[in-house]
Amino acid sequence: MPNVNSLYPYILKDGLQRYKFKHSENRPTDHQEKMGKKGVSFVFRSKEQMANARGFIVTSEEAIQENKDTLSHWTPNVYGWGGYVDLERKHVMGFFEENLMQINTYVIDIDCAKDVVSSDDILLAGIDLGVTPTLIVESPNGYQAYFVLDRPSFISKAHDFKSLRTNKAIARSLKLAFSKEIEGVDFGCNPFGIFRFPNEENIVFYEPDNLFNFKKLMAWSMKVSDDHHQEQQDRFMKQFKTSDFKQTQTSWFRSLLNQTEIKGGKGVLGRNSALFTASLACYSSNLDQDTCIELMTDFNASLSYPLSEREVRKTVRSAYSGRYKGASAHYIQLLNEQWVGDDTRAESSNKGVWYKFAKPREERQKSHYSEWRRDLIRLIERTATKSQGFVQFTRKELMNALGIPESSLKDLLRQMKNDDYVTIKTKPGRNGYTRLWTVKSIVLSLIRSKRVKQLADKEGLLQTLAPIQTLIEKVSNKPINREKLQEIILKEIVNTS
Repeated sequence: MPNVNSLYPYILKDGLQRYKFKHSENRPTDHQEKMGKKGVSFVFRSKEQMANARGFIVTSEEAIQENKDTLSHWTPNVYGWGGYVDLERKHVMGFFEENLMQINTYVIDIDCAKDVVSSDDILLAGIDLGVTPTLIVESPNGYQAYFVLDRPSFISKAHDFKSLRTNKAIARSLKLAFSKEIEGVDFGCNPFGIFRFPNEENIVFYEPDNLFNFKKLMAWSMKVSDDHHQEQQDRFMKQFKTSDFKQTQTSWFRSLLNQTEIKGGKGVLGRNSALFTASLACYSSNLDQDTCIELMTDFNASLSYPLSEREVRKTVRSAYSGRYKGASAHYIQLLNEQWVGDDTRAESSNKGVWYKFAKPREERQKSHYSEWRRDLIRLIERTATKSQGFVQFTRKELMNALGIPESSLKDLLRQMKNDDYVTIKTKPGRNGYTRLWTVKSIVLSLIRSKRVKQLADKEGLLQTLAPIQTLIEKVSNKPINREKLQEIILKEIVNTS
């Protein structure tokens, strides 16, 4: 059972005074408060009172300790000031974002049925995402996961509350990431708002070593945001391919095909770029290739300096090769500025992308070793025994499970001999086998075995996880030998930094 007396100062991080200013029963006579501005926390004795803002304001850790047995909700993040709206001092005020003084923790509210999502599911999602919660508090309708910073993030008015916006972006990234792993993440809940007051009865997980560095968390958040943006772009492109919108119906496309003096030169896009961009617009608009060739042949014939017919056909075939998705907004804009004389943004500036991408795996005869490595990791973590955390196969069984030739399997196992994330042990001979496990599969087995024992010894689980977390960090920070393995799928490596 966690020591809740030390938990509250651990979360509040000197945002409140240590002792009450008046009527303190515990303050030593020679005590001096630490330097720095002190704020307030809002606390409530029931959910009903909280809904009506019927609470009170605490300015010290001592007051938190004195009332801990009767509190139901609190603000773990510290506000600059607080007051009461009535003379009876029953309804609090000052609870708004611009009054936040310091962010100590991000909190995700998860509304779920306990038979659908458990605290272990949240913990495992955190391990997968590289952001294991510091604290998980159970509520009647789900859970609240705390991600406590190692140092508070102070909020200021500078640059129109830029620090607050950054913290809100991090909180949103946490919600986005966890929502893809588990059900019930509440996007409408204020991450710096009022939450269940943690106590000995409702804490289901607590690991004080799981503190988060603000800069590292911000970098992680940016990666999540970029990934989410890319997913939105990909989803948009997929919809775009089947939508009524067609790049061939835009003004830039018509204007470009009416230009006759396109030639090109140093630092200027020329005939090939214009033909290629226009052909990509035809491809993204689902125009068949023969029709595009006819259209581009007519366009080329209108140029004062036309290309050869062979070059036109070659350019169209390249645009229709399947390696590109549509005309690039960047190239559309450049061609517009250089030849059309229009410096306004084209209508399709955010509706087309021009880039190469690898041929899908199902369209290739051979798989990359990085893909087989990923398949192997998935096989281990999907089938590892709950009690031991490893899988055991004969070589033939492994070949069948992965769909990999024997020679390639030998090469894969040899290349992964020093892989810190995957451990492989092989026994040769007629009754030989290959035994495999990953860092994650071992962590899963530990958590599951502890759950079987009704989590009677939470301290033991945390002590067991500590050295594994060190190993995970070692794996995450180890430079990759690119000659040895063409491409490591980094998402498979758990980063708990």
